[in-house]
Amino acid sequence: MISRRTALASGVRRILALVLALAAVACARGGRETAARPASVLLVTVDTLRADRLGCYGDAQARTPAADGLARAGVRFERAYTPAPLTLPAHASLMTGLLPPAHGVRANGGYALPAGPPTLAEALRARGLATAAFVAAFPVARRFGLHRGFDHYDDTLSRPGGVHYEFAERPATAVVQAASDWLAAHAGPAFVWVHLFEPHAPYDPPAAFRGPDPYRGEVAAADSALARLLAAWDARPDPSLVVLTADHGEAFGEHGEESHSLFVYDTTLHVPLVLRGAGVPAGARVAAPVSLSDVAATVLDAVGAPASMPGATLLPAARGGAAPAAPLYAETLAPQLDFGWSPLFAWRDGSRKYIHAPRPELYDLAADPAETRNLAATRGAEAARLAAALAAHRQRGSVESRGPADVEAAERLRALGYVQGPGARGTGADPKDKVEVARRIAGAAGPFASHAAAAEAYAALFALDPDVPVVNLRLADALLRSGRAAQAVPRYEQVIAAAPRTADAHVGLATAYAELGRLEDAARVLRAALAVDPDNGQVHYNLGEVARAKGDLVAARARYERALGDPITEERARQRLTSLH
Repeated sequence: MISRRTALASGVRRILALVLALAAVACARGGRETAARPASVLLVTVDTLRADRLGCYGDAQARTPAADGLARAGVRFERAYTPAPLTLPAHASLMTGLLPPAHGVRANGGYALPAGPPTLAEALRARGLATAAFVAAFPVARRFGLHRGFDHYDDTLSRPGGVHYEFAERPATAVVQAASDWLAAHAGPAFVWVHLFEPHAPYDPPAAFRGPDPYRGEVAAADSALARLLAAWDARPDPSLVVLTADHGEAFGEHGEESHSLFVYDTTLHVPLVLRGAGVPAGARVAAPVSLSDVAATVLDAVGAPASMPGATLLPAARGGAAPAAPLYAETLAPQLDFGWSPLFAWRDGSRKYIHAPRPELYDLAADPAETRNLAATRGAEAARLAAALAAHRQRGSVESRGPADVEAAERLRALGYVQGPGARGTGADPKDKVEVARRIAGAAGPFASHAAAAEAYAALFALDPDVPVVNLRLADALLRSGRAAQAVPRYEQVIAAAPRTADAHVGLATAYAELGRLEDAARVLRAALAVDPDNGQVHYNLGEVARAKGDLVAARARYERALGDPITEERARQRLTSLH
């Protein structure tokens, strides 16, 4: 017979053994959770990629095995949306978790991400990750502020020659090669952002990907480059997270729009979003609407970093839980800044979407996903409710971050289909009423046989609609470049009188005055330009040129030194300073 003390001792031993076993299981589980957390993160943004041109989003004609493989091995967010159908504002939201009114980047070219908002790269570098970015086009060059937090920011770009608005980009193959070389030399935990510019217009896919649809051909070319990038990435030993997305989509005549940036319909707001890696279930789908502004918080959650950035993590939704329930905001200021028309603001709440415009729009997305039936007139109370919510959101405060605005930046962006107007006052027209004018202006970006031909094209556009400020600016530019400085002067003066937000017209007018021998007028206009953009390197460089022409070498030196801070003018300014010795 077993004594009570023996039985008690045996029970204690069993309890202790159970406790130790549970502790061991907990430690093992904790170890697995720690090991399952990504040590490295790869973020790939494919510029101008419509979600519905990927096989994993239902396109039977797509040639996208790399993206489709990511979706099979990870989670696909079926309804992800950008807060702005423009490259720089969308990427700024992606990197900061902030919406455009909060981070201040409202368009391309004339804005730059300010020093204030923390970036995803800064947060991950603080966690010990090496950080590197490899970008393919000028809209996200380092001068626009996205380089903050990256140890290495590769924006090596090239410009082709020719008589047209030159642009700077590089093919996906070159971007991926640069990223792969960096990965081979950096074996530790890393955050790598790779930006591919295919399939942005103009569509000219490599021969191997050509076919009846050049846009799909460029999507296929980007996917092929993605496959090579993933091969280099997956060769690394550490667990990782891969994020594939886009900054915005592309329109092919929907609502009368070609390209993007004019409207805030889902044609250009809907983007792919795929996550694959440690801690992410394979083959999962999330049907709830989510925002690109939530990606930064999601990445930090995945790697176990403190929740130090705005936005909501999408990992619970990826694992079968609830998605963030907040309404989604979107905007485009391009109609106002480029054409002098009305900006547009959108508010998505459940299946309802309201667009603030001179003629408001309300859509039932469940019944009308193509947004073809405007219900604002028949559902006034519902439209008023959503309009009030949008207005309250916009009144919570916003900032505007002025960026490096100069003629070369504007030219490169125009060639990419971004009209890049002066941002002046205009008619405030509803963009819905101006789609034909916008289409013809975008089509007049070149290439042209000569600057004289460009001037002829813009003169015809001016006759079509003389109230669009950008037409005057581009007509003035073309007149100046074709040797007609005197004719360019009144055009530039009209643009400047409308209080532009960039110094482009001032630089052009000063150049015209200089060609006419009116150096004092050139200097006066350039000094006025500094009130618009105090740090514009082109303005300081040109003031140095005027001072040098007048024999004032002391003033010239001071201006050239100010121009050293701008990568566009730094080399020329340094050469001038050397010549002054």
